[in-house]
Amino acid sequence: MRNGLMTRAMWVLFAPTFKKHLPILGVSDSNGVMGKAREKYRAIIEIIPPFGRNDVLILNLISAAEIAAIYLGLDPKPSCEKMKEYYGTSMDDSRIMRMYLRSINNYSEKYQKSLAKQAKVSQLSDNPYSWRFKFLPGKSLDTFDAVFDRCGIHHLFCTLGISEITPAMCAYDYGMAKWTNTIFTRESTLGSGGSVCDCHYRNARQHRKEK
Repeated sequence: MRNGLMTRAMWVLFAPTFKKHLPILGVSDSNGVMGKAREKYRAIIEIIPPFGRNDVLILNLISAAEIAAIYLGLDPKPSCEKMKEYYGTSMDDSRIMRMYLRSINNYSEKYQKSLAKQAKVSQLSDNPYSWRFKFLPGKSLDTFDAVFDRCGIHHLFCTLGISEITPAMCAYDYGMAKWTNTIFTRESTLGSGGSVCDCHYRNARQHRKEK
């Protein structure tokens, strides 16, 4: 993947909050860590093949590359639990991320049609850094499932030898749910050794009405 406008913009947008919350990981020299991480980030981006028309969730992968770059520069390495806290706190503190998540309406016909289309094209991808999944509509627009049998983040982290922190990234699915008025559940993940990531989404607003 080229170190182009998108990858540079992602660093500019998210590096400030990643830097701000480094003390969670016991870091005192935030400037030093982020300086090294930026160079490592560029190197990681270079090993990722270009995304094609059937590849999906490129922004998720770029975000993971940022976290990988930071983690690889730390010594000693923080625990997965600390990385989970760090990533979740940093993303929640990002104004851009909050605005993006609040703009999503998971339970609209337009969104679910788009997701179904994305799932269909993902089946045609042979890029291991992309995602492959199936979209399973519910009985109404208030619920649906997405079942993933390939995860770009998991592949990237395995390639970099840091698969132990994949679950820290997976955990933010629950964090995103609170911003999209979603009740999110899951029984397994690829990152923890499962055969799939079985993601279940339910409209929290509708659930409250039914109570």
